Amino acid sequence: MKYLLPTLIISLCLAGFGCLEGALEYPKEFKTDETLTEIQTVNLIGVVQSINNETNQIQIVSAGGFIEEIKIIPETTISFNNETRKNLLDIASGSLVEVAGTRDQSTLIVTAKTIQTEDLTRIKLTSPDSGATVTSPLIVEGFAKTTNQKIYWRIKDQNNAVQRSGENYIGGEEKAYITFRLEIYLPALEAKNFTLEVFTKQPTEVGLVSLPLNLLSINKSELQVFFSNDKLNTSRACDVVFPVTRTVAETSATGRASLLELLNGSTDSERIESYRSSLPANTTINSFVISGGVATVTVSKDFEKNSACEKQRATEQIRQTLLQIDSIHDVVIQTEE
Repeated sequence: MKYLLPTLIISLCLAGFGCLEGALEYPKEFKTDETLTEIQTVNLIGVVQSINNETNQIQIVSAGGFIEEIKIIPETTISFNNETRKNLLDIASGSLVEVAGTRDQSTLIVTAKTIQTEDLTRIKLTSPDSGATVTSPLIVEGFAKTTNQKIYWRIKDQNNAVQRSGENYIGGEEKAYITFRLEIYLPALEAKNFTLEVFTKQPTEVGLVSLPLNLLSINKSELQVFFSNDKLNTSRACDVVFPVTRTVAETSATGRASLLELLNGSTDSERIESYRSSLPANTTINSFVISGGVATVTVSKDFEKNSACEKQRATEQIRQTLLQIDSIHDVVIQTEE
């Protein structure tokens, strides 16, 4: 018995050392495992920004604004409207391409297996997906080719009735695709299912894309928007404005939603009651930041196209519309330089 205990201890130590040695070696083997790869399969879509014939590379810009380096090798299949090509010269700057290939994780360069160039539609939406569940504001991203540098959109309810519409300036060259991003504050809807329609020209609705979507919730938010009203403003004071109530789809971005309602102007029924906006036509909100309870709003230069009294009323419209929000205690309005 006296020899058994030392023998057992020695055996356990040797076994433990073997386990420890294995544990120490395992990470080394794991790190140098040749089965691991730094190659990632990718599928990309973007607008061709530049072409380098010397290096056989192109740069594309994604809908999110990211620049991707694409390497073209002899094995790369290039097709245009389903016609197979092999020449890099067949790819034009400003064209919309879909790339399938592999990304080198060390350089982030994508080696293209196939490049598909199409010019069949004027709009390509990348987000949201068809049938997606969304909230307000609805963020829409994609690519478009326009003749007037504008994107038009509308929201239709479950009965196919238009509940809200608008247009956004996106710029760009007439014959080239460009990326665009829309921020749409949804109207109050009675059902979760609705349709987003996007197109590039009125009234012919070029490139119309219709996307079925679903609201996460049909809860509503009530906002107050302030306008001038000559009938109610009996004193004709320049700093007096009056509220109207708007109901929109529930949103956490109450400030932006309120400003958008203000920019949309008074409704037909409100105008009958003498409510009107003193904001000059084409005024846009270029930035909106809340910090330390102070909301800073940067407006376009159009804001200055007013008489002194009307400018004061327009200023009060923005101030009072934002001061209804609990987290905002003061408003600073500045004009873009």
